[in-house]
Parts: sequence; C-alpha cells; structure tokens
Amino acid sequence: MNDLPDDPSADLLSTIAADALAQAEQLTELDGPRAEAWGSDLASLALETGDDGITRLVDALAASDGPAAAAALWALSSVTDEVDLSGEVLEFAPAWASSLGTSRCVGALIVSERRWESVALRFVDSTDVEHVIVVDLVPPAVGGGAETVGEVHLGSTELLDAASEEDAGIVVTEVAPPAAATRIAQALAVTAEPRWSAVANGRVLVARLGSMIDDVPSAPVAVDSVIPELPQRDPEGDAYATEVLWRAVGDVVEPDNGSMAAAAVALRHAADIDDPIAQWLAASVGPVDLDESDADVVLAALAATVAPASLEPLAEDARSAALDLEWADWLGAVIQLVRGGTGTSVDPDALVDHINRNPEVTSTIPKKDRARVAWAFGVLTDTWEPLGIADGDGVTEFGRAVLPRALARAWQV
Repeated sequence: MNDLPDDPSADLLSTIAADALAQAEQLTELDGPRAEAWGSDLASLALETGDDGITRLVDALAASDGPAAAAALWALSSVTDEVDLSGEVLEFAPAWASSLGTSRCVGALIVSERRWESVALRFVDSTDVEHVIVVDLVPPAVGGGAETVGEVHLGSTELLDAASEEDAGIVVTEVAPPAAATRIAQALAVTAEPRWSAVANGRVLVARLGSMIDDVPSAPVAVDSVIPELPQRDPEGDAYATEVLWRAVGDVVEPDNGSMAAAAVALRHAADIDDPIAQWLAASVGPVDLDESDADVVLAALAATVAPASLEPLAEDARSAALDLEWADWLGAVIQLVRGGTGTSVDPDALVDHINRNPEVTSTIPKKDRARVAWAFGVLTDTWEPLGIADGDGVTEFGRAVLPRALARAWQV
C-alpha cells in the first residue's frame, strides 16, 4: 500500500499548538483583555491551516495536560464556542477566567492626525482592567465607495497617550459609543482585504462591537492580497507634465550636497534595517543600486512614490496610494510648494488645497474624493521628514529643490 501524502496543514497546526503551549506558560500572568487578544490571534493562526483549524487546535490543546493547556483553552473560549470548559480545563482555570467577556465600553473618540482618522474605544472589565481598541479607517476610494478598516490595535490606554500631547498634531473628538461602533461595523463589513492586525484582533473587536450594537459583521479572515497591474505609462502625458513642471518652477536652486548626502544615508540605513521607507528603493526603476550616487538613490526613491516601477515591494497602503494619485495631483502640489517657499504646509489636506489652487492644473479634487486624496498623499509623503524634504514647519529649501527633480525623474521618457 502506498503511503498517504504528508498533510502540510497538520504539520503547521502541530507547530502552532506547540508554540501556543510554550507561550501559555506565561499566559496565566496576563489579564483578561490581553488573554482575549492572545486567543483571537491564536484562532486566526489556526484558521490559516484550514476551515477546521480552530476545532483541530482545540482538540490538540485538550489532549495536553496542565495549567498551560487550560489557560490556552480558556483564552480561546473567549473567541470561539468550540471549547469544553469542564474537567481539568475548569480545574486549572486562570485567575482572569471569570472576567472574560465582561468588558464594557466607557467612551469613544475620533482621533484625527496627519494621515489617519481612527476610532478609539475605551473598555473596562469586571476586574477594573482598562484597555482600548483603536481602529484605523481608510477613506473611500477615488470615484466612490465606502471607508474600510485599516490597522486594528488592541492594548492598554497608553495607546492614546500621544493624542494628549499638545504638539502631536492630533485632534480628538468625543463621540457616542454606539455611533462609533456602528461606523466601525459598517467599515468592517466592506473590507475585502483586511490587514493582519484586523484579522488577529478581529474576533475580540467583533465581540466588543456585539456588546454595543446589534448589526455586527463576522470576524475578518485572512485573504491573499491581489497585487493590481500598473497602468500603462503614457509617454506623451509624461512629457507634457514635465514641460509644464519646468515652465512653472523655472530655475529652481540646486539641492544642497550635504542635505542630499544625509537623505541618501537615511535611505541606505533604511534598507539595512528594513525600515518601511526602504520599500520605495525596491519599487524604483532598476531597482536603484545603493552604490549609485547620493542623488540617484534619493531621486529614485522619491520618483517611485510618484511612479513606481513595481507594486510588488510595496505595502498595501503604499500600493493603493500610488495608484490613487495622478500626475496632475503631484504637479499641482509640488508647483505650489516651490512657489510658496520654505515652510509651506505639507499637511495632506494642504496638499489637496495646493492642487485646487494651482493655475497649471485645470482639474480640481471634488469634495467626495478629498479625504482619499489626502490619505494617499499622507502615505506617499511619509518619506519627506526622514529625508529632510519637510520638517515641522513645512517644506524645506532642500525639499523645494529636490521635489521637482524627483517628478522629472518619475516622468522621464
């Protein structure tokens, strides 16, 4: 008789179960909310092995003895009804077991900052342990649609500490918890490709929403991201945009060599440590060789934010944002930054205003698309402060010098 083929999902599940038992040694030292978050993440990992992954994981843990296995099962019981809490599992119930599922919402905030608008929900459980869930919301796509859920963070109230700092540039607005929960639920229901943080924390999020409102979607599950095709470049359009650019900005000053060198150092260091801004190096034409000149490295990365050569190296937000903005958006924003002088605002909303006020760009951003275009600029300009193109006051002299050259590099024909 031929041997049956190996089941890769069984091997993966065994690894997940073993890791869970090892981690569960410290699980008893946590509090209820953190145990629920751990259980939600574990359930999501189990589902990576198949639709019956949670059932098989519960069976594997139940076959083990002792407090660690019991703690893991109790944590899972907060996000699934497939756990039998009798027998030894009940005997070894952790101290936080009775607080599972008791969290109630005590406040909701809308937190707005440079790129994101987030909903923050404050909770307290039966043992007076406080925690927050912060849900980032992605504006509707250009042309229509609905907002979707981005990252989902679950943790202590320290997550909101930055919002209270006077110079953080964050606007906080109190809202009614049911209204906040409804907004999250509606966004979650139309989120086709949830981030992993939304999947990992999704079961806790859905349980919390269910305690606040009636109409709650199912917990998000991981899906394979589909990388869209890059649109075909239009050489005539690129040449026209370049002509308009140089006619508008004239003879801009040469970039300062010291600033260029510092920006190149920042990018090379980002590549060494896999910092997110290094994704633009990988998405640039070539991609660029880090041994090239400082100017080539910097301009290649900046040009990739305008016209990436490949979407594959980019994170999901970066891919979407790069496809959202057209050459006219970049043209209008950069021309106004050069004309406005050092200190001109680079806030994403201000960049939209720059487009609408630019005489060279005949089209304007309609109100319904404003939030999404601003969001896209927020994503694509994350490199600006680390590279010295902008600072807390606005665009720098280096930024005014290098941004037109970056556009020209992106549109070179």
